[in-house]
Amino acid sequence: MKQRLLHLAEQLRASFWLIPAMMMVAALLLSEGLQVFDAHIRIGDLSGFGWISLQDPDSARSLLATIAGSTITVTGTVFSITTVALTLASNQFGPRLVRNFMRDRGTQFSLGIFLATFVYALMTMRGINAADLGAPSHDLSVHMAVLLSLISIAVLIYFIHNVALSIQVDNVTYHINREFSEAIDRHYPGERHPDERADCCDVEHLPLGDDYLNIYGDIGGYVLSIDRQRLFDWAEKHDSCIVLDCHPGSYIHHWSRIARIYQPPRQIDSEAITSFVDGTISTGHQPTAEEDIVFSIHQLAQIAVRALSPGINDPFTAYSCIDRLVDGIGKVLQRPQLPNCFRDQDGRLRLVTSVLDFADLLDAAFDEIREYGRSSGVVMRHLLNKLDELAQICTRLEDRRALDAYLDRLAEDCDKFVGDQFDRNTINKKILGIRRLIAR
Repeated sequence: MKQRLLHLAEQLRASFWLIPAMMMVAALLLSEGLQVFDAHIRIGDLSGFGWISLQDPDSARSLLATIAGSTITVTGTVFSITTVALTLASNQFGPRLVRNFMRDRGTQFSLGIFLATFVYALMTMRGINAADLGAPSHDLSVHMAVLLSLISIAVLIYFIHNVALSIQVDNVTYHINREFSEAIDRHYPGERHPDERADCCDVEHLPLGDDYLNIYGDIGGYVLSIDRQRLFDWAEKHDSCIVLDCHPGSYIHHWSRIARIYQPPRQIDSEAITSFVDGTISTGHQPTAEEDIVFSIHQLAQIAVRALSPGINDPFTAYSCIDRLVDGIGKVLQRPQLPNCFRDQDGRLRLVTSVLDFADLLDAAFDEIREYGRSSGVVMRHLLNKLDELAQICTRLEDRRALDAYLDRLAEDCDKFVGDQFDRNTINKKILGIRRLIAR
């Protein structure tokens, strides 16, 4: 339930309608409340508030009609600017980045304040009866509409400023990197796993036996989340061991094997077991950043790849993406490894999860950048300079081996695709220096 609520919160966070809808409802309630207040208290008759009194209902309705008409006109302009910004973001940074612009609170609030002002003016104007001269005053209600219109003007200036900032590549990469860092903090705690029964092990060498039941997915899609606690409790209850073959962010087909159950309970039908395991794995039509740490990596890599395309040819944008990627991956290197084997109180293995190691993150971050930037000596040099910084904090043996294997691919690409002799010599020298650093 918690994971479903988090998924729902993420969907609402990336929607344009939630905050504007809430603000319109608030405007409706504010209008009704102030009209009730005006019906009981004539604020213009109070000492010092005579300036707030309106001359007649006709002038109040005219003022409200002007506010409502101008506000809805500006709202249309704001929607047009937003559409242009989304189109520009999709073309320049890739369609994956549209989600980031839709999640921008400034844009959502700006749309909300204009729509709320329009709704407020409309509802207040509806409550004013111009033909009844003995009707109660609407002094406070009308002046609140004027205040909202002034706020809307200030928000319009802020909105234009916010859109201009949001399409700058440095700000885009900064916000993606911040989301990347938050995902790392959620999934890679700064301290070792508090449960001593959870550890890291090589799945291929686990003595699990040959008695197992394959579990296949019922529908295809991206894995959004996995309820590991339910799987662990079920395996402990039925004296079994569940080995997951998928992780959040991976794509599964309806015929893909998602798990294996060793020593499955014979008294339970295999279809019931499959249905239970499928129920613990949430899938969707597109990946999200809730549980998938690679999601933000792919976003930054996509911006870098587009920047390196012949039509754009912007290596400086690629530099910024590489810097952000190395910053996040370096944070992972400094955290303890995630456990993938979970045992019960008696030490029996109950759950084996599929986790991404440093080699997987390295490939996800730089494979496409290496593919499209390997003929550019300046990009390769910048990438190696950043990998040199990673090597300085690469302490685990398996991480060093992964980095060394990646250097092999960079060296091969350098010999084949870098034409400038100076660049080749510099790259080979940098590769040699990194190898010496991780060999110590």
